[in-house]
Amino acid sequence: MTSTYYYKGNEYVPKSYASAEAGYWLATGASAAILSPLALTRKPLVKQVLKEQANNNLFKDKFIKAFENSGLIEKGVTLVEPQAFNDFSSEFAKGTNAAFKPKAKQILINTEKSSFLGFHELGHALNQLKSPWLTRMNAKFYGIGYAIAGWMGYLALFSSTKPKDAPKNIEDRIKDNCGKIAFAAMIPVVIEEALASHKGIKLAKSVGADNQMVQKLKSLYAKALLTYVGRCVLGGLAVGTSSMIMEYFTRPQKITNNDVWF
Repeated sequence: MTSTYYYKGNEYVPKSYASAEAGYWLATGASAAILSPLALTRKPLVKQVLKEQANNNLFKDKFIKAFENSGLIEKGVTLVEPQAFNDFSSEFAKGTNAAFKPKAKQILINTEKSSFLGFHELGHALNQLKSPWLTRMNAKFYGIGYAIAGWMGYLALFSSTKPKDAPKNIEDRIKDNCGKIAFAAMIPVVIEEALASHKGIKLAKSVGADNQMVQKLKSLYAKALLTYVGRCVLGGLAVGTSSMIMEYFTRPQKITNNDVWF
């Protein structure tokens, strides 16, 4: 016999620990399944990066010139090559990634292998240091957006122990909308990445990159942007689905006249 309780004249039966545990594992599995295509979106990007490394000599001089003409040197931005990476990350030394570190004002890049990635990082630096106020604020929200989305994923796995018609506090309302919040939190990240690519391509054009080079940059950066759009959309969907599963398995159930409990 399962114990019940009354709330506002209605009888409820709480869900068991076993039900909550089942919900947790099902929610975790569903979230992982929804996010699994993200790995597939990165494969075309890495494949093109490795392919373009053979043409890096076409981009290197233009990237260096774009950096010198961007005005970022006057803002204190420096290029950091692989010999300074130490154990930071092998992907930078291999030239499969590049990054802009706002606090250090450093662009981590292997110019001997992947200068073509650098135009995008110049775009990030311009967004942070030489752009209108709104663009700078959006860029500064980048890390915060990731943190909020991650917190929503954690909150989605909490149990829903109140009856559905119980008064809701702020935490309840956040949990009810955690999927939407996770999605919204990642939108500034997508905007920042798109703006960085746009400005990077403009810089490439300004230093004489021909149409073929520009098209390669557009193709590469579009693939990169797709990975962030995927994180935004699939991340929100995964968080929302996890929350709904946990609610189903943990929220107390109202007993109606047709329900019989043994």
